[in-house]
Amino acid sequence: MAGKPYPADISDNEREAMALSGMMAARLPGEEAKRPSVESILHAMFPYRFVLHVHPPLVNGMTCGRAGKTMCRRLFGEKAVWVGQTKPGLVLARVCGKAFDEYTALTGKYPQVVLMENHGIFSAADSVGEIDGIVREITDKIKEYATVGPDFEGVEFDRDSACLIALMLRTLYSPGGMASTLFCTNRQVSEFVSDSGAFKTLCKPFTPDQIVYCKDEPLFIEPDADIAAAFSAYMERKGYRPKIVAVQGLGFFALGETLTEASRARLLFLDAVKIAVYARAFSGVSPLPDELTSFILNWEAEAYRSKAPVSNSEFRIRNSELFFGIV
Repeated sequence: MAGKPYPADISDNEREAMALSGMMAARLPGEEAKRPSVESILHAMFPYRFVLHVHPPLVNGMTCGRAGKTMCRRLFGEKAVWVGQTKPGLVLARVCGKAFDEYTALTGKYPQVVLMENHGIFSAADSVGEIDGIVREITDKIKEYATVGPDFEGVEFDRDSACLIALMLRTLYSPGGMASTLFCTNRQVSEFVSDSGAFKTLCKPFTPDQIVYCKDEPLFIEPDADIAAAFSAYMERKGYRPKIVAVQGLGFFALGETLTEASRARLLFLDAVKIAVYARAFSGVSPLPDELTSFILNWEAEAYRSKAPVSNSEFRIRNSELFFGIV
């Protein structure tokens, strides 16, 4: 499929729909109820038994950093392939295929480590133990450079204000009240919500996962603002409800129809906070460009993923957090 010709005059959605149709047709007997990952084609390119594809915030501090590419070369040399910002799915597979061929021609072997700008990392090997070794080497080297991590220590906060705002947001998100709201704050979050200037770093998404579960833009509200008016203005401007609402001097609220949905948004926004901190070691964070953000935001495959069920989920409410809604 990576080398299959597709019509040049079709849209992104049409091309990805054709690729999805091909992947669905490739399912083995007994797997018909399952849907392949959008990166199945890319995973299958590696001539190794195992492929680990993850998006850890420590690594993404580099892949989302302005100096990420330069530091990747300095830290890993020919041990890693760097792939620039690219649309996920079939386009990414084809871009990677070309990069892998060039790497193989240069080094005489197929790559085992691939770092993708504003995306994540692939590690490939014929044994789990070897992959574990690769992951340790990569993370240890990045830790040596990015020595300051996020501080998620709990902090005191105005619980009365958090409760009032959470209940208001829950009603705004779902007028029938059938929604969930998670409030979260900590030392690092407090730093970013201290004012609009500090929060600006988090206003644009860094990775596709963040868009899938948090949408492309959080809503930032100042203490004395009309929350209902700000919420309505956001919906009118964007065409959908905010998943993350940050309140200056307080923290942020993750919203969803269910606790699962709200928890995903909370976890991915905290992930963005971690990335922003780690990226300071790489000349600051570099968000996804608007074109890529729009593609991911409107991609059917990612819309499907955002609604996929989660099994055996565990949600823990820790210090500096509050939960309101439907479990």
